[in-house]
Amino acid sequence: MSAVHPSPSSAHGVRSEEDQVPVVRILLVGLGALLVFFLGSVAAVGYLRARQQERGPIAIPEEVGESKIGLVEQQIFDLAVRGERAQEKKRERLGSTGWVDKKAGVAHIPIAEAMRLVARGVRSAIPAGGESTSGGQP
Repeated sequence: MSAVHPSPSSAHGVRSEEDQVPVVRILLVGLGALLVFFLGSVAAVGYLRARQQERGPIAIPEEVGESKIGLVEQQIFDLAVRGERAQEKKRERLGSTGWVDKKAGVAHIPIAEAMRLVARGVRSAIPAGGESTSGGQP
C-alpha cells in the first residue's frame, strides 16, 4: 500500500479570512440617507408654505362648533346632553297646559291630571280623532 501524503495546503493549515464589517461604509450610507431625508423634508415644507401663501389662510367652515354636523356627533360623548335635554322638554310638555289646535279648541293638560280624570271615569266630549260622538255626550 502506498502511503497517503498530506497535501501542501493542509500541512500548513488553511485559515479562513476573518469576518470584517465595513463600519465606515455602513455609517456613510446611513448619513447619506439622513441627508436625503432632511433635504426632502426642507423641500416639502418650502413647497407647502409657498402654496399656502398663494391661496391664503384656509377658511374655517361655519359648521365647526355645532353639536352635530350631518349625522356626526361633534361633542365628546360624556358631555353630549342633547338626549337628556330632549327628554326634559318632553317631561315639561307632559306637565304643562297649552293648545294642541286652538282653532279646533283642542288643548292639552298635565299628564298627572289627565290620569286622575281617566281614573275617575271622566271622558272627553270629543274623541282623539276630533269627531264628535253620536251618543249625545256633551
